[in-house]
Amino acid sequence: MRRAQAAAAAQTALLRDMAQKLKHMTDAGQLSVTLRDGRVILQLPNDVLFDSGKSDLKPQGKEALRKVAAVLQAMHDRQFQVAGHTDNVPIHSPRFPSNWELSAARAIGVVELLVEAGVPPQMLSAAGYAEFSPMAPNESSTDKAKNRRTEIMLMPHVDEIPVLPDAKS
Repeated sequence: MRRAQAAAAAQTALLRDMAQKLKHMTDAGQLSVTLRDGRVILQLPNDVLFDSGKSDLKPQGKEALRKVAAVLQAMHDRQFQVAGHTDNVPIHSPRFPSNWELSAARAIGVVELLVEAGVPPQMLSAAGYAEFSPMAPNESSTDKAKNRRTEIMLMPHVDEIPVLPDAKS
């Protein structure tokens, strides 16, 4: 129990520290820093990073990610997963036969820019979730916009994961 409390306190401190370092970006609406499912998540709306149906980073997105990279670089002992998400509107293009390819290509593009900006590649991974991890129900244009996002998740260290007591009786 003490270990779980200590891990939660450390996670909260890390969240506060990251939020403070990125405050200028959150104030500008370029990103949000949240704690979800026990993980610190930097969430960037796709309209900041990408045009609809594209995986090429916009100049504004590159600038935002370079600022994020400066913060991530200082966290030498951490790993981050960049996750691409889409809404549920199907895409069928020669380059992206489905939302899986689009979301993965976007995540990889973000990883490549972060590496270019100085984040060590061993700190990063990429994942494409397509429309299968929505933040909202995809029933309105506002909700669909919430689901089109890129997230940078701080991956927990094994010692930060709470140990559950054995269920044996």
